[in-house]
Amino acid sequence: MMTPNKTMEYKECYGAALRLLNVRFLSENELRRKLLRRGMPEAVIDEVVEKLKEERFIDDERLAEAVYRYYVKKAQYGHAYICNRLRLRDLSVPDEREPFDETVTALALTRKTFKNGGADQRKIARFLQNRGFSITAVQAVLADFVTLTEE
Repeated sequence: MMTPNKTMEYKECYGAALRLLNVRFLSENELRRKLLRRGMPEAVIDEVVEKLKEERFIDDERLAEAVYRYYVKKAQYGHAYICNRLRLRDLSVPDEREPFDETVTALALTRKTFKNGGADQRKIARFLQNRGFSITAVQAVLADFVTLTEE
C-alpha cells in the first residue's frame, strides 16, 4: 500500500506525464527524461511509465511506425535521415514498414528543387546526401540529371 506522500507523488507524476503526452507523443525514454528534469523520483516514474504502457499511452513501436510513415510521406528525406530522426527520439526502426523507394523520392525532390537547372552534380549530390539518401539513389538521380541536361 502506498503512503499518502507516495500517492501524492504518483498522482503528480502521472498528471505531468499526461500533460506532456497531450502536447506530443513521446517515446518512453523521452518521457522519462522530461519527468526526471521536473524532479520526479525514479521509482515513481517507473510505476507511472508501466501504467501508461498498460493504458497504451506509451507505445514506442507504434510511435516509431508513425514517425517513419510521416517522414516517408513528406517525400523529402532518405532512409538514413529517417533512421537518424528515430534514433534521436530513442526509437528503433520499425520492422514492419511500408516499402520505400528512395530513388523515386530523390528524383522527384531533385526535379522540384532544381527545376531551373543550373545546379552542378556536386551540389545535387550534397543536397541528397544531407537529406539521408543512399549512394545508390544519389547515383540514379545524377544519371537521370545527365540525361536531362544532354537533351
